Amino acid sequence: DSINNQFSRLASNPDVIVATPGRLRHMLSEIEKFSLKTVEYMVFDEGDRLFEMGFQDDIQEILNKCSPNRQTLIFSATLPSLLVSFARAGLSEPTIVRLDAESQLSEK
Repeated sequence: DSINNQFSRLASNPDVIVATPGRLRHMLSEIEKFSLKTVEYMVFDEGDRLFEMGFQDDIQEILNKCSPNRQTLIFSATLPSLLVSFARAGLSEPTIVRLDAESQLSEK
């Protein structure tokens, strides 16, 4: 899709948006009628990679534009300390579930 087509689609407040953090942040700054205030679920996939690639500020800015009542899910193959620190400091009552370990990180 062209960027103009993406702008017009986002201005109509779609139910589902799939975007990189950088593109979503750009769209938020460019589209006047585009808001995340009614978002109920925010999902970030490849959380470890997003932090490795330096998207932490983008993610924080995006979350700041969402409703504080939203549920945030971050999926990651690994749990680098930066991602764990972000989850504990930046999210409300985070629960970290590890499927590859005997104990959950949230118990430590």
